[in-house]
Amino acid sequence: MKSTNQANEMASNRLNKALIKIVGLGWAAFAIAAIAIRVGFAAPDVVLLIDRSYCEPAKWSTVADAYQTLYQQDSRGQINLDTVILFSDLGEETTAPPTPEELRALKTYGQASRDRQANLQAQYPNAQLLQCAP
Repeated sequence: MKSTNQANEMASNRLNKALIKIVGLGWAAFAIAAIAIRVGFAAPDVVLLIDRSYCEPAKWSTVADAYQTLYQQDSRGQINLDTVILFSDLGEETTAPPTPEELRALKTYGQASRDRQANLQAQYPNAQLLQCAP
């Protein structure tokens, strides 16, 4: 009787070990698949340069509309607005992506600075540029 109990216990231990191995391998496969999907289908990071030099309100509204489109793409996960840099001849400011309403409410100031724009575009070669139409 004792040997039958021992045999049942050993068989039970083997089943438990096999079950743990199967569950562990399943979770490992799930984790690998999740990482592969995250890396393979990740939204591209976008650096956005916004020329904040003086702009007429109607033209600034066009810039704000273009930004709103990008902001919506970020919200849907199609892109990742990584960095937003507001600049003019008076300086530059790196911020987290503002809401479209916050950008629309910003005051424009200063003059266009082609040197600063060129430096930023050299620093961020794949950046998107939003600026007032001349």
